[in-house]
Amino acid sequence: MAWTCRLIALGALVVGCRGPEVGVSPRPDASSPAPPAASSSSGPAPAPPPAPAAGLPNGELARLFRELSEPDRYFFSDNYVSNETSYLQPVDELAARARKGGAYIGVGPEQNFTYLALLEPQLAFIVDIRRANAIHHLLYKVIFEAATSRSHFVALLLGRAHDAQTDPGPDASLEAVLAHATRAGAVPGTFDPIHAQLAKSIRDKGFELGPDDDKTLLATHRAFFDRGLELSFELHDKNGRKYPKLSQLLGAKDAHGAQRGFLGSEAAFRSVQRMQRENRVIPVVGDFAGDHALQRIGAELKKRDLPVSVFYTSNVEQYLMEPDKWKAWTRNVDALPSNEQSLFLRCYLDQGRRHPRQLDGHRTATVVASFDHFKWRSRTRGYGSFFQLVTDGLDTDAGH
Repeated sequence: MAWTCRLIALGALVVGCRGPEVGVSPRPDASSPAPPAASSSSGPAPAPPPAPAAGLPNGELARLFRELSEPDRYFFSDNYVSNETSYLQPVDELAARARKGGAYIGVGPEQNFTYLALLEPQLAFIVDIRRANAIHHLLYKVIFEAATSRSHFVALLLGRAHDAQTDPGPDASLEAVLAHATRAGAVPGTFDPIHAQLAKSIRDKGFELGPDDDKTLLATHRAFFDRGLELSFELHDKNGRKYPKLSQLLGAKDAHGAQRGFLGSEAAFRSVQRMQRENRVIPVVGDFAGDHALQRIGAELKKRDLPVSVFYTSNVEQYLMEPDKWKAWTRNVDALPSNEQSLFLRCYLDQGRRHPRQLDGHRTATVVASFDHFKWRSRTRGYGSFFQLVTDGLDTDAGH
């Protein structure tokens, strides 16, 4: 089918088409109302959430990104997408134990959005040692802001045309959303204007990107364009192992067979979209054992009287087990305001030893743990290994 496109000036350049839609819709600012979102968690709520936080001005968001971040550091993988198939494993426990509101801290790419939808924090910081991850989240931010639907969101992420007239709508299954978003195929002439507008939108928010950032942004977006829903986690030094595709991660189901990911329902998607439009998701470049990012985040949270609700660490602590790094890590945890309900969310990657809660068909296990217990244990006995850390408190010898 031929597409006749035109350029429409609506304050900012918007690329639109007759028939299939190409490009980015007008972006509301932080003060614009977003569609209401219902909670996507099930089970008893541990406590009523506090009053919603006001959104941050664009300048404040850009300031926090700039002032909280540390210099870029090398890591040995391209985390365009997660490799954690177990990310929905703890949703029932989070629903029972986690307090909504407060602050969320996370690491890595898209799995964070599912936790944001489940937890509904007032403020979120995504902290990663790689600046590329922060640039990736800036791309996600402007895509969330521009998307008119879940299908449009996926189409923008993949750099594809979106046909608004045939959008499957808010009640559509995830399978229908993904099928609609990808039916146009990867057309080079479509990708370029979409990417250019998204890059402009990032700068319009006040973020200062250098030439290397521009290259990273383009390489990240092109990875999604080139490989689409087949995109997967990759090590820089290939080991021949197969990792889950983006389609598998987005389509993951919880223990009850429900798709609880951030694109699995309209409510979950709109919840995260609202946070992004209100500038309440802040990407930060930082080392968990560094001397700046987490310390500054702790100071910001104390200033805003926000305790940490959940800190999703993935398996980062595996790389912090050296004495000096561990000391710095525990010091940074102590700098974060917390209470008796504050939780860690960890992921264990099976590298030859199964986790006692590892589910069949998964190479990862995701577990919930108490902040207070971690602080007590770190002061008294400590941890001899990452496996001991992720099995602490379970019915296993855990290497004791």
